[in-house]
Parts: sequence; C-alpha cells; structure tokens
Amino acid sequence: MDQKLLTNYVRNPQGIWINSSVFSEEAKHFTKNGYYCADRPGTYDYTKYWDEQLRRCTEGYTVGGVTITGNHYNYLNFSPIQKIEKVTGKIAKKVTGFPDFWDGDYNYFHALDIARNGATREYVDSLLLDVKIENGYLNGGYHMVVGKARRKGYSFKNASICANTYNTVRRSLTIIGAFDKKFLYPKGTMGMASDLLSFYNKHTAWGKAREFVDKQDHKRSSFKEYIEGAAVESGFMSEIMAVSFGDNPDAARGKDAYYILFEEAGKFPNLIASVEATEAATTAGAYIVGQMVIFGTGGDMESGTTGFADIFYTPKQRGFMPFVNIWDKDSTTTSCGFFHPTYWNMDGFYDDQGNTDIDGALKWEENKREEIIKNSTSSSTINQRLQEFPTCPSEAFLTVSTNGFPTVELRNQYNKVIKEQLHIKMGQPVDLFREEGKVKARPILDKKVFPIWEYKFKENAKSLGLDGCPVIFEYPVEKPPLGLYKIGYDPYRHDKAEWSSSLGAIYVYKTIMSGSLSRNKIVAMYVGRPDSVDMVNRIAELFSELYNAEVMYENEVTHTKDHFVRRKLIHRLATQPNAVIAKAVNKSTVNRIYGMHMNEKIKDAGEKYLKAWLTEIRDYDQDGNALTNIDFIYDPGLLEELILYNRKGNFDRVIALMMILFQIADEEESKVYKEKKKEHKSITALKENMKKQFSKQ
Repeated sequence: MDQKLLTNYVRNPQGIWINSSVFSEEAKHFTKNGYYCADRPGTYDYTKYWDEQLRRCTEGYTVGGVTITGNHYNYLNFSPIQKIEKVTGKIAKKVTGFPDFWDGDYNYFHALDIARNGATREYVDSLLLDVKIENGYLNGGYHMVVGKARRKGYSFKNASICANTYNTVRRSLTIIGAFDKKFLYPKGTMGMASDLLSFYNKHTAWGKAREFVDKQDHKRSSFKEYIEGAAVESGFMSEIMAVSFGDNPDAARGKDAYYILFEEAGKFPNLIASVEATEAATTAGAYIVGQMVIFGTGGDMESGTTGFADIFYTPKQRGFMPFVNIWDKDSTTTSCGFFHPTYWNMDGFYDDQGNTDIDGALKWEENKREEIIKNSTSSSTINQRLQEFPTCPSEAFLTVSTNGFPTVELRNQYNKVIKEQLHIKMGQPVDLFREEGKVKARPILDKKVFPIWEYKFKENAKSLGLDGCPVIFEYPVEKPPLGLYKIGYDPYRHDKAEWSSSLGAIYVYKTIMSGSLSRNKIVAMYVGRPDSVDMVNRIAELFSELYNAEVMYENEVTHTKDHFVRRKLIHRLATQPNAVIAKAVNKSTVNRIYGMHMNEKIKDAGEKYLKAWLTEIRDYDQDGNALTNIDFIYDPGLLEELILYNRKGNFDRVIALMMILFQIADEEESKVYKEKKKEHKSITALKENMKKQFSKQ
C-alpha cells in the first residue's frame, strides 16, 4: 500500500481509526492461507521476513506516523484466540481467529510501555491516548495497576505479553501470580501462555526447545548441548513461571523478574503483602529492572477488593504509574490506576476499525441497569452489576465503601425523576438578589442559564460554563422563624484549578412546623463552580437571609467564614455541633466555633445519620405504601451521588446534605444532654433533701 495513502487513512486528527487493519496484515495472511511466510526455511527472504517480524514484536510497528507497541503487534498477529463472530441479527458464535484492533487496547498497551520505558511528553501527546498520565511521571520505571470491567480479555492479553517476552527478551523471567492456582492453569493465564508458545513452535521461526523445564507451571527455553561428553543447558534461557501466593505472600521473593503479573486482584486477600514482598524482585539498587502489573475487576465482592482499591487509588505510594482520574466524578485533581470501563469495546458497540460507540454502549448499559432494578428485590443485584460492568472506578470498587445506602430505592427514584422530569417540574431556577434591604428570588427565563443536574456533567459542560444557578422547590413561609430551615454547604477550595471539577453544593432544608403540610424536605439548592468562590459564598449568604437559616459548612475551607465576616453576617453561620462531635470523636480538640470539620470518625457518624434519614418513613401513598425521604428527593445529581458514594471520591452534594443532618442531630443530642443534666440536678436535690431529713432524726 502506498505510504502516503497510509498516512492519510490510518487515523484522523481527531483520533478516529480509519484503517487500523494495517497493523494486522500478518494475521489476515495467516487466516487466509494457514501460514505466515511462503519462503523456504533457511533462505534469505525467509530469514529477512522473520527478523522483521521479531523486530516489530520487540520495538513496535509504525505505519503512516502511527505507532503500536511490540506487545500490541504480537497480540494482533501471533496470538490466536476464541472470538465472537456475528452470524445474523443478535446471534453470534465463537470461532478461532486473531484479536480485533480495539481503541481500548491501544490505550492499554501504550500506557504499559510508557510506564516501563518512559517517553517524552511530545511523543505521548502525539499518541492521542484517551487516558492522561500525570505530569512528572513520564520518566519510566513504574509499575501498573489496572481496574477493569469484565469480559475485556485481559487474561489473554496478559498471556500474550508473557509469550512475547519469553520470545523476545533473552534470560527473562516472567511470573504470573494469583491467590488461587485455578486462575493460572490449566485454563488460566499460564495455560493460555503455554498454548501460544506451542503456536510459535508450530507456525513461526521462533520455536524454542524446552528440554530441561517444561512443566504446567514452569517453562524455560533451553536445550541440551554436549561439551566433552557432558550435557550442558544452553539456549535463550527465557522463562515463564506461575506461582500461587495463597497464604504465602513471599512466593515470588528472591526471583529477579522482568514482569510480575498479579491476576484477579479482587480475589487476592493478601495482595498488598504479596506486592510488598515481591517488589525486591523488580529492583536492583536504585534501578527498576522489572515491572509489576496488577489486574482485576473491583467488584469481586471478596476480601481482596480492599487491597486492590487501596493500590488503585494511591498508585504513587508504591511506585505505580499515576493517571489523572478522568472517570470518577470531580476527581481530576486525584490520581488512580489505569481503568478500562465497560463501554470501551463493548461487544456490539465498536466498528470494524475498533472505534467504540461510547454513547450507544452507555445507553445500552443504562437500560440494562434499569431492567435489573425493575426486576430485582435486592440492592445487591444492581450493586453487583455496577461492580462487574463499571463505567467508573467508584462503581468497580463499590463494595469497598459499603455505604449501606438503599441503592435500589435510590436508583428507582432517580429513574422516576428523569422519566417524569420531576427536577424540572418541581424546581424553579431563580436569580437571588437584594431589593430594598430584602432578599428576593425571581424566575430565570434565560435558557443560557441552567442548573447543573448531572452527577457526571458532560465533557462539553466546561465550555458551556459551570456557573449553574439556584433552584427553589418550595418558597419560604412568611417570616420564617429561625430554626425552621437549615442550610448545608460544601464549598470548593480554589477559584480555578487546571484539573479540578469539584463543585460547590448548597441545600436548604425545611424541618417541622406546626400547621405546615410539608416537612423534612429539601426546598432549595445550588450546585456549580463559577470562577470565583465568593459567588458561591454569596448564594449561601442570600439563601440564609431568604429562609432565615444558619449555614453549616465544611470549615476546613476558610474562605466561607472570611466572606461572612466581611459581610458582617457571621451570625448566619451555624456554630460547631459540639454534641455530635463529642459523640463521634473521643476527646476532640477541634474548636473552630463555626462550621464542621470532616474527619473519618465524623464521616462515620454522617453516613449513619444519612442512612437513617433516607429510610425514614415520611408518609403513605393512596395505596398504603410507605413513602420515605428518598421519594421526596428531586435532584438527580444528589440521587446518583448517594448511589455511588464512597470515601475515595468527591461527593459534594452528599456532604452538603450531611451538614444539614449534623445540625439536626446536634439539636437532638443537646436535648438528651440537657434532660440528663436536669435529671442529674433533680437527683442531687433529692439527695440533699434526704440528708437534711435524716440529720434531723
């Protein structure tokens, strides 16, 4: 094919694959003819052909200025696999063939190569990857941790990498590790790698004898050479070894490895201990000579998930390549491992060039989840779906958070809100302003100004603006008494941050009032991220005056208090909920007068309050079915945050709601304390009176 033509038709400037088949020419030739090279072994052309193929499997292959890695090239051309072939309609069958080119695989193989060998920023940018490696981490020498959805073929990709390393790196040792040997052989990764070595021996010029070590769990490329009548082991001396870590995290200790693969990380109870014990096998003094690669599906619902999540969300701590977390909501200021979401290359949703139809895949997955919710009576069913086929890491590692929130009911309410457009019907976007010394609200009619309803706002949202606007579900009663309404506010820290999409979240909540039909509900809200933090602080200020409510806020962010001080409205801030803090934290020394600090123990308490509030029965419908507080939440973004909530992500709306519940809980705890104190005084008085009576006798 003409090189100029290739240059124009391999991949367009937007990153769409147009002629990805140029990377699979050898596979196509083998599929058609049953062989790779027609030249006779030993001839110049035969040797030249196989030398070039070996070079491509080692160094990578570039066509028209577009490059794939050596491992990717080997995977596409020399790694036959059972694959799906469409027969008719929705009917398909599995046939033996070669892997399809996938855009998701392109990202993975390049990320793995960059982690190990490093690259310039210019080169990385030219690759047009769909993942972003953190700045300052392109110098190489890093391990990789990979979270993924099910059915993405990573066990086979691992096997192909092992076989290619065995074939291209002299004296290399590749270790395939798992907690349970059933993931290794006979049908696991080690078994797959062994099959590929047999394929090489039969169909390529790379055949290697295994005369000394050829066991189910250990392969070594060597042969017997006789020197002065004595048999000596010679040859390429590369190895693949399978080890079961089981109850022995030291299983790979003392073995200098080129690759160490940890399979099924979610089913690996001693993963962290095994990684720490194995790290020495990849280092030589200050140098990295080997690479650990951890794979798994987060939602395996077993004890290993916790260790896996820990490494995935803190990659820098153990020398793993950090990626910008572009998947979890509001997490682009944080690091994580490499993630392969369910929508990348979902069967039925990628074209013949390997381009993923992301919108179509996401829509299909959404419908699948709705179907499960509709037909399920248990929250664990939908949780399992989220974990096994996640669109973001927080779904994959959902079991780690164990927030205990009623996700099925929350998802049902979310679907109802979206289907019936309740957030639009019930919520009125408004502009808050002062007129004649009073705060007023007027409806917003400008269609260019809109609330932010999405939990994961679209990528183009930034270009449209993230200002958002206040929304009122119920206007305040006339002359509201102090305490009827409460405000929770989770501010963001900085005006602008390159990779931050954290939002400011404010909720106004109505408690119980005699004679009022509505109670215990969110009556107003604001979610957004304008250019200035003071714009959000001002909305909190105006809400506080409109509803005559105090604002409970996260006081580790200091600019909120500064704003209210400047405005001489410090009395509008809620004081520290000491009763709640005293109950949650033994001998807490934090005393900031206003607002609330959020440590782990206080979050524990907040999650308990929130769970209780969500499931609290509020009313009954006409059929006698109980209605909980969930049934009166009309913000779809809040509902999604509650479904996906965990300690690792950034959940602004949830924290804002917690701030309200802390106020309510503090009032209740204070009442109990006062009653006990009153009771204590009564008992003391009784004792004194009895003393006096007995002393007279």
